[in-house]
Amino acid sequence: MKIRILPALVAGVMATTAFLSSCLKSDYAEIEYPVESSIKAFSIGTLHQTIHGKDSEGNDSFYVDTISYAHVPFTIDQINRKIYNKDSLPKEVDVTKVLASISADNGAIYYVNKNGKDSLWTSADSLDFTNEVTFKVMAYSELQNKFVFGKPYTVKVNVHKLNPDSLVWKHFGDKKFAEGVTFTEQKAVYMNDYIYVFGETAKGNVKIYKANVNRGSFTSWEEVSTSITSIDINSAIVYNNEVHFIAGGKLYNLKDNQIGSETNLSNLISVNGDKLLAYTTGNKIVSLNSDGTKAKETDFIEGKNLNGRISAVSYTAEHNTSLWRTIVMKNRVKEVESDTTAMVFNNISSEDKWQEYTPINPTTCPNQGNISMISYDGKLFAYGEEFDYFYSSTDNGLNWKKEEDYMIFPTAEENNMSLKAYRNGGSYSTVVEDNGNKGSFIWFIWQDGTATRTCLNRLMPKE
Repeated sequence: MKIRILPALVAGVMATTAFLSSCLKSDYAEIEYPVESSIKAFSIGTLHQTIHGKDSEGNDSFYVDTISYAHVPFTIDQINRKIYNKDSLPKEVDVTKVLASISADNGAIYYVNKNGKDSLWTSADSLDFTNEVTFKVMAYSELQNKFVFGKPYTVKVNVHKLNPDSLVWKHFGDKKFAEGVTFTEQKAVYMNDYIYVFGETAKGNVKIYKANVNRGSFTSWEEVSTSITSIDINSAIVYNNEVHFIAGGKLYNLKDNQIGSETNLSNLISVNGDKLLAYTTGNKIVSLNSDGTKAKETDFIEGKNLNGRISAVSYTAEHNTSLWRTIVMKNRVKEVESDTTAMVFNNISSEDKWQEYTPINPTTCPNQGNISMISYDGKLFAYGEEFDYFYSSTDNGLNWKKEEDYMIFPTAEENNMSLKAYRNGGSYSTVVEDNGNKGSFIWFIWQDGTATRTCLNRLMPKE
């Protein structure tokens, strides 16, 4: 059992007699609380919880199980006489019949029952914590020469109002790039509390905007100036705490500095530790050092390319953290009727060979317009511009599952919002802002700069 007690828990105050004065018709009554009237520990036990799932035929199903929550820490605020759990219990937990474990000073523990009367508490009492419950500790007062109640505690058992695995959505409809600016194509990246969007208003006419995001908030867009021309917007990437991109086959950062001397770069893929992966015009994958020099070069798959709009994720291999795995997703150009899946490529940094996963329905990800792939909550997720379903993968992009439970897009009918309607037939970009306790958000940027963000309820910012 873990108990968090606030610092400086009135050790000096509780060690001495506390006096409270109240006024009644100009007469002052002195109330003394006994020293030994504190609750020292509080926890809850096994609770009933509704579990949702699927039956053997794939239909929605649920059952009630008993789960121990004795491990949940409760904070005891001795100054304000409040007891509560900072980490809320799941939404489906029933707190109407709770067996609590309470320890106090040498006095007896009482609670205020539903009739407003003081009842002696025992460990066998099943209490309803839907609302706050008041507890008191009775102890002997030497000043009053009798047993009296100490200052009461209010105990609150916090329960999520939303399912912790449900998505919380918010739309920012007033955050436009600038008057008359609409992107026909775009790509967003995230760095240090800022979202950067590279976009084209017309072929070759590139603009860059940035906006500050913090704990789910969103400021106005600010245009980022650059003297570099011929920018490939799809190449934008964050590397070494700088935004990088390709222009005219060369590598640049947003400080307008050319990085290295490579002149045949075609796209930027991902970051593997201290290396930047780039795709070249010769169908090669090069690993670049921070100064732009080439560390390694490998052939890409013959007949395939990584030009244009791609999504890529890199992370260390589970069996060896010195190795990096890179997953790349791209739309498949449909050549025959059976071309219904997205292209997914895979590479381990120790290998010179890239591979494309063989499309085998129904475990592969379907080909969707302007498909995007992100890493979120320990999984890979993919979706297209229709925003009908999330598809998830837990095995490095090899197999994909349609999400139909909690990771779902809002519909206009159910939530008065639809991502497809926000896109309104135009371009979009998407990026993940993962800030730990500041929140883990998925952002969708629309063609005019308006934006929508979502976050799993359990990954929302914590105070």
